[in-house]
Amino acid sequence: MTILRTVVNLNEVVFLTTILSGVILLTASFLVARLNWRPDQPPYSLQTRSLDVLLHPAKYVQPKALRVTRILQVLGGSLLLVGMLALARQAILDSVH
Repeated sequence: MTILRTVVNLNEVVFLTTILSGVILLTASFLVARLNWRPDQPPYSLQTRSLDVLLHPAKYVQPKALRVTRILQVLGGSLLLVGMLALARQAILDSVH
């Protein structure tokens, strides 16, 4: 029983750490995009779709910051995926026991 409790605690730590880190990295990528906005695009406003900025950074970000923005997005998205896998693993463990 102690081993199972340790696994559950480890799953919680992995889930919380990866989700929080993923959100921080995605927020950082958005901040880098905003700081390196292309001058030929209208300024960021309420009409600008945030998801579009995150999915298509080349349209909005200057070329010098595009690589950093994409790396932050890939790492952040990967960490979110790992967090979701930890959540799924916990759901499977709960259904088995």
